[in-house]
Amino acid sequence: MDLPEVETIRRRIQLAKPKEAKYCLMIEYLCCARISEIIGEKCPSDATTNARGISGQDIKQTVVRVNNQNYDAVVLTIKTAKRHGEIRKIALPLNKEYEPFTEQLFNYVRQFGNDKVFPFTRQKAWEHSKEIFSGLEYPIKSYRPFKDGKPLELVPEHMNPFRTHGLRHLRASELLDVFDFDPVELSLYGGWTLRSMVGVGSALSRYTHLKWKRYFPKLLQERV
Repeated sequence: MDLPEVETIRRRIQLAKPKEAKYCLMIEYLCCARISEIIGEKCPSDATTNARGISGQDIKQTVVRVNNQNYDAVVLTIKTAKRHGEIRKIALPLNKEYEPFTEQLFNYVRQFGNDKVFPFTRQKAWEHSKEIFSGLEYPIKSYRPFKDGKPLELVPEHMNPFRTHGLRHLRASELLDVFDFDPVELSLYGGWTLRSMVGVGSALSRYTHLKWKRYFPKLLQERV
């Protein structure tokens, strides 16, 4: 029970149409994001999701100095879901050798200025992902759901169709396995609380969620 190959997902994203689908899923994957952090519209019947989507102003180009050498980078501002929209910064190498998606993503997003880049609902994004990732699955470990504070019957390990949330699982695994992120760096990147990752309290979280320079050097690996 394994995740799909990263390159399989990347190829499908690169070839995806329309452009709104391609870049929505590209950002969700690269930023290890929840879909509600990307889309800009809330469905009236959806009582559980706040659309915190990005605008064209939420992406900036910068230069990062690593080991006495300058690297071009793009920094994307994400409003973290489940943490009241707390800001986190996702930094990506602009050099195509390290991340081929970054330049095309930057050029697409910045053209929207103050407008939302993806003015549609998470349901629409899910429909796009259903078509683009058709036939792919990813594993879900067994878990025990709760209702009204009471535990329900254990849900056994199983496979789910690969959709928007699968991108978050895939990127998190890639950051750990390929880029050697530690739990603190993964929490900074993906917006998990430090308490849930490493048992660190919320006071420290307030000061660490912007420190993307901690993990940026690890992303400077050539893709093969």
